[in-house]
Amino acid sequence: MLANSKEIKVVADLNKLAWIDLVTFSDPARGSLTVVQSGQDIPFSIARIFYIYGSPKECERGAHAHREAEQVFIAVSGSFSLDVTNVHKSNTYTLKEPNRAVYVPPFIWARVHNFTSDAVCLVLTNTGYDPTDYIRDWDEYVSAVEKLTR
Repeated sequence: MLANSKEIKVVADLNKLAWIDLVTFSDPARGSLTVVQSGQDIPFSIARIFYIYGSPKECERGAHAHREAEQVFIAVSGSFSLDVTNVHKSNTYTLKEPNRAVYVPPFIWARVHNFTSDAVCLVLTNTGYDPTDYIRDWDEYVSAVEKLTR
C-alpha cells in the first residue's frame, strides 16, 4: 500500500495520466514494428500482460480502480474508449493507434467501452493479479478518494 495520503493524492491526479508514443519502425515493404520496453517506454517494470478482444460495441470492461497497480492501455487493433475519473474530474481517451498508449496510475477509476468489432485492448501492469488491489464498487471508491484527499 502507498505510504501516506499525500502520496496517494498525487497518484489520484488525472494530470498524471499521459499519452505515450511508442517507438515504431516502419518499412513499406515489411510493415511496422512497435517496441515496448519495460521501464523505458512505460514508467514501470511489466509484471503482467493481458488483452481483451471479441467484445461487442456495447460491452463495458474494467469499471474499477486499483490501489497499487499502474496500467498502460494500447489498442493493438481496432479502437475503443477509455474513460477515467478521480471522482472530481473525468476524461475520455479514444485509443485507435497501435503505436500510442495511455498510462493510468493507481487510484484512477477506469472503464473501457465502445469497442470496434476488430478491437484488441492490450493492458500492461506493474503487478500480478491481486483481488485485494481492486476497488470494484463505485461508492467505496468515492469514499476512499474523499478520505485520501481531505
